[in-house]
Amino acid sequence: MKLYRNVSEIRRKEGLGRRLSLIGLGILFIGLLASFVPSWFPPSEDPSVTVSAPVRFLQTYWTWISFAALPLGFIFASFGSYFINRFARRRWPGIKTIARPDEVLERSMKGFDDKYAYFAWSLPANHVLVGPSGVMVLAVRSDRGKVTVQGDKWREPFNLGRFFTVFAREGVGNPALELEDQIRKLRALIEQAPLPNGVSAETIPIEPVAVFLNPEMQITLENPSVAVLRADQLKDYVRRRTREVKVSPATMRAVSDYLASHSDHQTTMTTATAAA
Repeated sequence: MKLYRNVSEIRRKEGLGRRLSLIGLGILFIGLLASFVPSWFPPSEDPSVTVSAPVRFLQTYWTWISFAALPLGFIFASFGSYFINRFARRRWPGIKTIARPDEVLERSMKGFDDKYAYFAWSLPANHVLVGPSGVMVLAVRSDRGKVTVQGDKWREPFNLGRFFTVFAREGVGNPALELEDQIRKLRALIEQAPLPNGVSAETIPIEPVAVFLNPEMQITLENPSVAVLRADQLKDYVRRRTREVKVSPATMRAVSDYLASHSDHQTTMTTATAAA
């Protein structure tokens, strides 16, 4: 399988996530310290006692500082968590090595030959798999817990575990809406590709797929509007779609080469293995 990974962008956003998280924690710590001002620097009624301007400021506005720090710190920490969950390496259940989400997804597709190409953070869509059956745009999620999918509605039941891990969670959101927007952008790019004579870009299948990487995620499906899979189901699903949907090899080779030439990638690696 050919891999096109924008390593510089992944590292940049990982670093951004860590900085935002530290800023958020710092703001929350400042808010905590401000709440102790009445005890540490109680106002004196003796007019002969003078205090410095910073202390006077804290004595006057400590409540505002304390309350403002809570939402502001929460916002910074949440944005930091958003980037860390998508771009940082970590441990995964059932996997001995530390890996990023894109590396876990790559591992789940091990065994595909060079008819397939995986693009990670290098196209208008974040995760794209190009193969004999067309193009798949993947919405990747890493959290564990429970999720219910009813048509195009995605719900996570509330529990205390989610409340206490709010900073560490990625959140499911609505992958269907996310995929719809990414497919629109990718379709616009493919429409510019030089395809074989008589082939229209509109005929290239682009399929939305939501993939949950954490095996501890419990998924309940009721007629989902997009395919919803665990990572260990992805390879079988791709192979099944290859048998069901037939696209000219020359056409898909042209699409894959065009996307590769228009992707932002720092490293390219080709691995020829057993055919899918």
